Amino acid sequence: MASKKSDDLKNIIIVGGGAVGTTLARTLSAKINASTHHIVLVDPRPFQVVLPVSLRFLTSDRDNLQETTLPSYDKLFVDGTGTFVEGKVATIQKGDRKGGSVTLENGEIIAFEYLVLATGSIFQGPLAFPETKDDVLPFVEGVRKRIKDANDIVLAGGGSVAIELAGEIKDIYPNKNVTVVQGGGHLLNDVYPLRFRTFAEQGLVKRDIKLVLNDYLDDIPTDGFTSVKTRSGTTIKADVVFNTRGGRPNTEFIKSLGPDVLTPGGLVKVRPTLQLAAYDDIFAGGDILDVKEQKQYAKALTHASVLAANILASISSTNSKLKPYKCSAELIVITIGKGCGVAYLGILWGIVLGDWFVRLVKP
Repeated sequence: MASKKSDDLKNIIIVGGGAVGTTLARTLSAKINASTHHIVLVDPRPFQVVLPVSLRFLTSDRDNLQETTLPSYDKLFVDGTGTFVEGKVATIQKGDRKGGSVTLENGEIIAFEYLVLATGSIFQGPLAFPETKDDVLPFVEGVRKRIKDANDIVLAGGGSVAIELAGEIKDIYPNKNVTVVQGGGHLLNDVYPLRFRTFAEQGLVKRDIKLVLNDYLDDIPTDGFTSVKTRSGTTIKADVVFNTRGGRPNTEFIKSLGPDVLTPGGLVKVRPTLQLAAYDDIFAGGDILDVKEQKQYAKALTHASVLAANILASISSTNSKLKPYKCSAELIVITIGKGCGVAYLGILWGIVLGDWFVRLVKP
């Protein structure tokens, strides 16, 4: 792991080791003055979970994806610039002026000059990776076994997670019955044009994946069943059901900063500079942001770039103007198994692309 810091250095604490946290830590590590500042990355697991490749990893052990899906933080920092702390933040204590501290669930207190909140989403179903190292691989093996042993698999939710998982299952087990149940009239959501959503539906149908639209599974059973009943009363054969609906923001501990920091839905209120509304020295990025855009890995990388620039500018004594985050055009690339998929680029008239483009950018 990275070396420990000296007590006279000022901490930049990053809470969350996902796309934002790791990208930001790596960027700052190459640019900060190691004689004055030190980066501390805090996460419950000693490795990142890379969600864009995790569904393929969860389906089978092909392609040896463990290192790609669960990379460790060992090589994240330039020597001497950062430390990884395995733990979970329980509360945040703000100082009277600049800085403050975080308290971990084990009681450890770490002071900060700047704090970045990047804790991502909490998922149910196959993306609900445990927060303890020893539980992650057994969890993965459990998901794989449920898929392997099943004959009729139902996915509750028709977003990108369901589309990609359905395609991965069909790649490995082409004879299994896979059904996607979606509450709306089409897959995905209405941020995307109808022609793209129907294109995605056609991609699933081509792979013999069944769609049940305008319906909903209120209860998701865990074992001992052979069918499920939808809200409308339709019975679907099923011996495994996975919750593939979207996640919720992982922000419960942030309430310790006060009742007005979060929206009613648990998102973090931020200024265009990605600073919290009430605090100049606390920033946020990733899925937890209250900004009008889709929650995506690519967006998180852009958040990290803005965060790095603004933290470095804040440290500087030149009073540099902070950079605003400007939401970009919507872009999504969804695999439907290896070598297949759909993509949407929200530029010009809105460009819809198919298998060849997905193979190019997300093989």
